[in-house]
Amino acid sequence: MTEGRAHSDLGASSGGSLSKVMIVLLIISVSINLLVAGMVLGQRLDGSNVVARVNVNRPDPNANPRPGPYDMFVKNAPEQVLPFLKDAIAARQDLAQIQLQQLRDARHEAVQRLKAQPFDPAAASAAFARVRALIGEIQQGVHETALGAYARAYGQTPPATPPEKPQ
Repeated sequence: MTEGRAHSDLGASSGGSLSKVMIVLLIISVSINLLVAGMVLGQRLDGSNVVARVNVNRPDPNANPRPGPYDMFVKNAPEQVLPFLKDAIAARQDLAQIQLQQLRDARHEAVQRLKAQPFDPAAASAAFARVRALIGEIQQGVHETALGAYARAYGQTPPATPPEKPQ
């Protein structure tokens, strides 16, 4: 009888160990997935020399695995729009570089807020809010630049800038 009990206790403890191993493996798997997702997002948000990547001569979709912010507009632009788009992108290049540096700095600040001891959730949240705001400003500028170029190419007045939404 004792022999049967010892055997069943052994099975229970190995089952418990097995579930602990599964939990550890699950945690490792989730961590790896988050790491990969973070790396992909970081590459997408890394704006180093974004404007220089825009090829106004119809980029080869296979040539650049990391498309620039204007690639969609350039790729789909009729021939008569391309010169206007090229001029608009070039005129915005200096501002784009400043904005991208601000975004890199804001991302760095957000990471620092996550690492800070003691951790301050409000400060981290504010840092991430700044990152989101900068991304929105950059995206709005890209859209306005492209829309303006398209409008000028067709002899129309570019649309007015929408008023800022109160936050």
